Amino acid sequence: MKKQFAGSLQEGDVLNDYFVAARKDLRDTQSGSKFLGMVLKDRTGEVGAILWTNAASVARQFEVGDVVNVRGTVTTYQDKLQVRIEQVLPMRSGEFETVDLVYIPDNIADIRKHFFDLIGTVKNEWLKKLVECFFKDKELVDRFAAAAAGKKWHHSYRGGLLQHCYEIAQIVEGVCKVFPKLDRDMLMAAVLFHDLGKVYEMSHDLNVDYTDAGKLVGHLVIGTHIVQKMIDTIDGFPEPIRLQLFHCILSHHGELVNGSPIVPKTLEALVLFHCDNLDAQVDAWSRVVEETRDKDQQWSDYITTIARQIWTKGA
Repeated sequence: MKKQFAGSLQEGDVLNDYFVAARKDLRDTQSGSKFLGMVLKDRTGEVGAILWTNAASVARQFEVGDVVNVRGTVTTYQDKLQVRIEQVLPMRSGEFETVDLVYIPDNIADIRKHFFDLIGTVKNEWLKKLVECFFKDKELVDRFAAAAAGKKWHHSYRGGLLQHCYEIAQIVEGVCKVFPKLDRDMLMAAVLFHDLGKVYEMSHDLNVDYTDAGKLVGHLVIGTHIVQKMIDTIDGFPEPIRLQLFHCILSHHGELVNGSPIVPKTLEALVLFHCDNLDAQVDAWSRVVEETRDKDQQWSDYITTIARQIWTKGA
């Protein structure tokens, strides 16, 4: 049974426990020898680690995503905790508990029911048929419900994609009440399908990482391909509805610099972009605030992703 978790480690702790090897980097020292940099991850968070002895030999013993038992001492480097590793041993299936390593929200079953119930309220004849096609594909539904929404920045845990979409759907519901001229059915369908490609863009096992398809194609294109296959099974699906839905999917990052091949050009696409971005940023910022407070700090470290620090406003 795992007893030491990344989120509760303190400087000076003697570590001897298992983690997911979320990253490994074999690098050269100034003298020409090798050292191994790692990121160790479990359900509570992650911590950096470094090995100076026999680095090349040890690095060959495991791959990123494997579970390893690490023995070492917790130190501090550049104001962050770091494990000075003495030994790394790969572990076999059955020697560890997955629940120790992967965070899953306690209420994920409720989130799944509430979100799918909300998506089930789509009334447009054609979009309703499309949603029904999704629900008929049990394997796809289960993959969707178990996927993370991101590798690290927001909703980066099993079931994170489901929670992200449910939160967006609730935001959309409120926006549509304020602006009743919006096409609610189009928006709800777009919420369901906008990140669908992430089920294949990333692996969602013990470690969330990008697949070859994710690196080469990306979830926007993957998602439209999945939806197109569903549309191909629906006789007479109207082209204007297909184009509007695809536009929402392909433009939901908002700007070309953010990876969208096209910028929003319909009201629904514009609203989807802002609702999606709002939910992602609130989740990420909330995580940073919590982590910063856990370190008894009022200001976060500088975050290159958003080019700023975040103020926690005290306790």
